[in-house]
Amino acid sequence: MQLTYILELLKPTKRKENIFLNNIVEVVKNRQAIAAKLKTGEINLSSADFKELNLPSAVKNQNIREVKALYKQFLKSNSKKENIEFKENQPICYNNQNYKIDHHIISIPLYTSKCKRFAFPVKQTERFEELRQHIDSGCKLGKASLFYKRGKWYFAVTIKIADKKTTNSNLMGIDIGLRQLAVASVKTPQGKEINRQFYNGKQAGFIRKKYRMLRKKLGQSKKNKAIKNINDKEQRWMTDLNHKISRQLINFAVQKQVGSIIMENLENIRNTAKSLNRADRNIHSWTFYQLQQFIEYKAELAGMKVEYINPKYTSQSCSRCAKVKKSNRKANLYSCECGNHIHSDLNASRNIANKYLEQQSA
Repeated sequence: MQLTYILELLKPTKRKENIFLNNIVEVVKNRQAIAAKLKTGEINLSSADFKELNLPSAVKNQNIREVKALYKQFLKSNSKKENIEFKENQPICYNNQNYKIDHHIISIPLYTSKCKRFAFPVKQTERFEELRQHIDSGCKLGKASLFYKRGKWYFAVTIKIADKKTTNSNLMGIDIGLRQLAVASVKTPQGKEINRQFYNGKQAGFIRKKYRMLRKKLGQSKKNKAIKNINDKEQRWMTDLNHKISRQLINFAVQKQVGSIIMENLENIRNTAKSLNRADRNIHSWTFYQLQQFIEYKAELAGMKVEYINPKYTSQSCSRCAKVKKSNRKANLYSCECGNHIHSDLNASRNIANKYLEQQSA
């Protein structure tokens, strides 16, 4: 499987930043020139055809490959536009022969008065350490791109990971929510619960409340740009949290010899947040979906398969007797006449696992 890691670079010097920006301007010109030549039927292109542009040959050649692929899509789309259009902020693309990752430094060619390699330190994060582990284990790096977004510089790297398959047979049902960000129930193939895990959402709730208050305050003065910045900060914070929770969940699954992870489809995520206002509901839906995606790709890296089930009645059914009664769930507590009194999210995670087992035995 192929993964993409987006790495934040530490703030470059003003000189390096200007070199970045000048190279991006040249990339846009280069891509426009390539598209123009393709339109006239010229297809055997090389970096030598664009000598007037101040870019490394490696970047020009990668641009040719990228634009050719885009041009094929453009022709298939039957667009009424005359040719492909390129935004001003284009990424600078490299193949895997033209950049190096050494410890915490990325080395790439850029053009000043001549082609020269520049070294840039990477911000140390869990994601970067994960990428380093893949590189150290011999995984093959793919193409990469340097780009600028909201005042920061990033380097996106693709890497090919060998597919793994586990022989473990236990399964884990995961319920994703607001009060508890995730609750996991681990069961044997016979349906016996052998462990459970809670991932509390108290801190996330505090942060959401903080940003909600800020949005409300700024909304009264109609400061739309400031509201957008607040939303971006909240999304970055939640992305970091989702990475941590998904990593903890998969580590827990590995310890408990889990082979399959079961989650609800996203329809339930929208329903879970339906009582919130529109802005908050959009944020919650996005973060829940993202957490599922992070769990899924990390599970696949560990050789586990991920399945999704219909969420109907998972929060209303009793995980012990299967009776469906909406009033049995009151906030964090699920109480059934059969004597089952448990945390409502744990009840849901058990039902998710139970539902999958029923489907498998049907």
